[in-house]
Amino acid sequence: MQITPFTPNDIHPFLDLAKDEGWISTRRELAFLLERSPEGCLVCHEDGRPVGFVTAVRYGKSGWIGNLLVASDVRGRGIGTALFRQAMQVLKSNGTSTVWLTASTYGRPIYERNGFQLCDQVRRWERLGEGEQQLKPTVAMLPDWQEIDYLGWGDSRNELLAYAASNGTAVGAEEGFLVLQRLGNSQQIGPFGALNSSIAEQLLEQMLPGTGRVLLDVPSSNRVASKLLTSRGFTVNSEVDLMYAGHPPAYHAEHIYGLASMGSMG
Repeated sequence: MQITPFTPNDIHPFLDLAKDEGWISTRRELAFLLERSPEGCLVCHEDGRPVGFVTAVRYGKSGWIGNLLVASDVRGRGIGTALFRQAMQVLKSNGTSTVWLTASTYGRPIYERNGFQLCDQVRRWERLGEGEQQLKPTVAMLPDWQEIDYLGWGDSRNELLAYAASNGTAVGAEEGFLVLQRLGNSQQIGPFGALNSSIAEQLLEQMLPGTGRVLLDVPSSNRVASKLLTSRGFTVNSEVDLMYAGHPPAYHAEHIYGLASMGSMG
């Protein structure tokens, strides 16, 4: 077993494994992670073959561990644990005070043994229309968007917001913002933040595509968001645990209507 930082050449093998697991991952997202946090993107090789991956990225005082994936034929040999622990060490060495991740029911006990606590659940919502819809060019990020996102997560995530906005259409009001991103043949809503339900509803009405597959991940404790999405024809197709380790975050789910990524970096 040899764990090293992964390179652009490892992106394709990762995407193949992710596809086999039914994950939603893109080459563009991994390229961003490699640029933003090269030391936190790790691969495990056995006999020259990439058999496991993980990514760890820091923003502000927080970090996010995602994309922990091990090939099915080598599971149960400690590869995932070794990758996870090395990713944690990367974040700790960079002075990260709070580490986030999402966990399946199966994975939650493993993370609890490593000091992670349950914070919330994250539900994946989906709506399917007919045909496809092209996105308009993005608009510039506004300072208020960063402040609203900070209210939700308790930390500055400006690089992540800029990345998301560059990948689609971004709109904002004084009390909220919404980004509609490209996601392969689908589209993703998020990041999506608002100070109140009225603004959230206005932004969703403005940006919700009438056609194509639309996805978003939302904290389950934001019941206003759940009600709003249900009324617009969205349904829940999965749920994972949102966990953190380290310093308790100033987390306010009522301002979070959509995560910036599909589980890999918050």
